[in-house]
Amino acid sequence: MARSTAAVPPSFDLVGDEGGRLRALYETGLLDSAPEAQFDRIVRLVARHFGKPTALISLVDRERQWFKARVGCDVSETPRDNHSICSLAIEQSGVLVIPDATADPRVRDFETVTGSLNVRFYAGAPLITPEGFKLGTLCLLDTQPGTFSADDVLALQEFAALVMDEIALRRTVHELDRLALNDPLTGLPNRTHFRQHLTHAMRRASQRSERVTLCLLDLNGFKLINDSLGHAAGDALLQEVAQRLQGCVSTGDLVARMGSDEFTIVLNDVRSAQDTDVVLRRIEDALRRPFMVAGQELWMNWSAGLSIYPEDSRDPERLLSQADAAMNRAKQAGYSYAYFNVAHDRRNPHDIEKTAALHHAIERGELQVYYQPVVTASDHRLIGHEALVRWNRPGGMVSPAEFIPLAEATGQILNIGAFVLRQAALDAHTRRIGRVSVNVSAREFEQPGYAEQVRAVLEETGVDPDLLVLEITESSLLNAERAGAVLNDLRSLGVRLALDDFGTGYSSLGAMSSLPVQILKIDRSFTRDLGREGPAGTRALEVIRAIVTLAGAMEVLTVAEGVETPLQAALLREVRCTFLQGFLFGRPAPLPALD
Repeated sequence: MARSTAAVPPSFDLVGDEGGRLRALYETGLLDSAPEAQFDRIVRLVARHFGKPTALISLVDRERQWFKARVGCDVSETPRDNHSICSLAIEQSGVLVIPDATADPRVRDFETVTGSLNVRFYAGAPLITPEGFKLGTLCLLDTQPGTFSADDVLALQEFAALVMDEIALRRTVHELDRLALNDPLTGLPNRTHFRQHLTHAMRRASQRSERVTLCLLDLNGFKLINDSLGHAAGDALLQEVAQRLQGCVSTGDLVARMGSDEFTIVLNDVRSAQDTDVVLRRIEDALRRPFMVAGQELWMNWSAGLSIYPEDSRDPERLLSQADAAMNRAKQAGYSYAYFNVAHDRRNPHDIEKTAALHHAIERGELQVYYQPVVTASDHRLIGHEALVRWNRPGGMVSPAEFIPLAEATGQILNIGAFVLRQAALDAHTRRIGRVSVNVSAREFEQPGYAEQVRAVLEETGVDPDLLVLEITESSLLNAERAGAVLNDLRSLGVRLALDDFGTGYSSLGAMSSLPVQILKIDRSFTRDLGREGPAGTRALEVIRAIVTLAGAMEVLTVAEGVETPLQAALLREVRCTFLQGFLFGRPAPLPALD
């Protein structure tokens, strides 16, 4: 039997709307997909509700009808070739009901009626997309004639609508899976995808005794483009740079966007320095040509740093840090690129001094907990705060962007995290604030016995566990099995759990749906463009709408971070985001002193 599959779609140059119908069918990605519990549950429920032995979700392909879910039927597909009752059902409006197929001249000679299936009764409701395309049917079969009332027709249509809701949700999940691994502006792999690829490339290189070159590339003067020509022009420039960089590498290599104007390139199977130099010359040639943006001819300078596995490091994070150090040296020297060199790229003495001072920051009372308001999206009513740590040295405030990475790298984040958790719990217990959210670093979360540490803080402070929200970063969940166990232990303590910076790190949405998370925090990188005119603003709104839809299906609340304008707040309310947080409602600040 001839088969068309979702991987190899047919030509859509067909009569009438059949081409559009088939295109809509293939875009669902359902054909020949693995069984999915949500669809199997529906057909079981339908068969039981109507008291029929067989219920099917039938997708009508070009030359066959394929059953996405079935009960009471042993075959997964049947030929279409003008002998498919479901084909007849999608050619008419409404539900097709055939009380006795052997008495109906339209179908009595069909193989499904005369053959082993022995269909006598049929009722099929079309599965209709919002655009009006009929993908197939939700149908009932019986080997005995039967009746079907007007109420039954309405009920079957409702079940068919439920199937379409599941299809829409499935597409949302798949789209978010794609977004989790790809940068929405350039289409390049994002930071998460890059890290996965780099780890895999290093493992393969080790097996083959080869090298991997990591290149971190930054556009010089990109902020000036944004400030002078606007963000739309900056976006267009980044898209063109992405295309040119992709044209410089081989198929097995990777170009990723790390954020803003920073890109990474992973060169696999490197055998000599000449292999890397060839690619660097291509990049020089590609970026030397002028860019046409907003009717303006632009020339871009760039700087890149390179590190090599395994010579420079066998650790992915260290390799990236080395490439970053080399890139900064290239910028300072005015070069296009530089390789990592231990003699040149040792840690900044200023960082060493700051690291030493950070060791004593808690005992000296230099660390403070600031709180930023969280409000309801519907009426901006205050419902809680997020606890944020600040370092106030005798010489002035130190930016969290400076000291948090140092704390992570040296392990001091464990003491800092414990300090913030205890202080936030105390402030919540004394009712100086309401519900409070506390960030949990990946390093804290990975510590053995972390749930027991939280239990000890709850007992020491006497805080109501329901007032405490622990914000877990997506990167903490890469080991889904262990993460699930720790999260369940934490949830058993009565605290609430939030998934922080959603969309920037974790990619397995299927695993996420099984974790006991009550709140999903939408990263500020998604809200940043919200309310802007043009494609970037439209794209940001649709991405957030998809995230909120997925969260709603999982019965999870949402918090949008980085809200700075009334327009952003209004748009987030329209897409039914639950809570908002950002400078529009208040900057992080210390609590007033107690009287």
